[in-house]
Amino acid sequence: MTGKVISLGQVIVDLTMNVDAVPRAGEDVFAGNVQTQVGASFNTLYAVRRMGVQASHAGVIGTGPWASQILQTLENQGIQHVGKRDAVRDSGFCVALTDANAERTFISTRGAEAYGSADAFDSVNPEKQDVVHVSGYTLVHRTADALLAFAKRTTEHREFTAVFDPSPMIATVDDDVFRAMLAYRPIWSCNEREAMLIARRLAALDNGNSCDCKVSQDILQEIENANVNEETVAWLCDRLRSSVIVRVGADGAWLAIPGGEVLRIPGFPMKAVDTNGAGDCHTGVLCALLCEGVPLKDAVRCANAASALAVTRRGPATCPDRKEVERLLGGSF
Repeated sequence: MTGKVISLGQVIVDLTMNVDAVPRAGEDVFAGNVQTQVGASFNTLYAVRRMGVQASHAGVIGTGPWASQILQTLENQGIQHVGKRDAVRDSGFCVALTDANAERTFISTRGAEAYGSADAFDSVNPEKQDVVHVSGYTLVHRTADALLAFAKRTTEHREFTAVFDPSPMIATVDDDVFRAMLAYRPIWSCNEREAMLIARRLAALDNGNSCDCKVSQDILQEIENANVNEETVAWLCDRLRSSVIVRVGADGAWLAIPGGEVLRIPGFPMKAVDTNGAGDCHTGVLCALLCEGVPLKDAVRCANAASALAVTRRGPATCPDRKEVERLLGGSF
């Protein structure tokens, strides 16, 4: 039986635009291809739906024009909102700049999604075949209390799969929150930069402990050089005590599973025009296929293919449909 993907992440509105380069302080530039689109964790849920799997959003949605756009978009895509509503605040928005090299820069606001009460996820009760998607952005807002309460409630005897997208915010969460995510032991799915941020956090914890878990100088050097390789990924897997996926762009992704070897799952090189949302596409496809019982290695390969196609299209929610991914892979999955 196929489960559903439940996201505890945040859905906001993206104001996307293309620029030749991100302006320097005091500089004025003109942008093109300006669009207003629902984004953030919606991109992940959109990818889930493109794979034909059920998706639910459990985050807080506000009241106002941004929230109305979010609710309409969720309805249009067949994504159920199972979370709370905020009658006072509107949902947040983000200005997303994509430069000539397809690199993106974000300026985000905090809306209703950031101010959830500690009981915001109390009604979320995943079944065994479900996959719960968690975003690192939630951990730097007030809604973090709700996420930690959910983790505490579901840690013992957990049967569902949890996938954690740490985001760049993993560098700023406090140590207690970081330790709570370590204890929860989700699948960690991140890009190279985020992997290095996680590694630095782990190194700081290890070297501050009195236990016999000091980080080797070789690993520290790799971390400082921002070099993701087999040794670094193996160390991350060992320290996190969980499966780790590190996306490395056109080169695919590293995968490490506790007790197993480290694998590099090949990518599908494409000419990128917009990398905005590519990681969300990868995570969404991964979550969807895990709901279907696809082995993690195969799910990563399919996610690599989907995100490769996504970067050839402009916009944050550009995950291809299942048939497109199957054509690139040369067969069904």
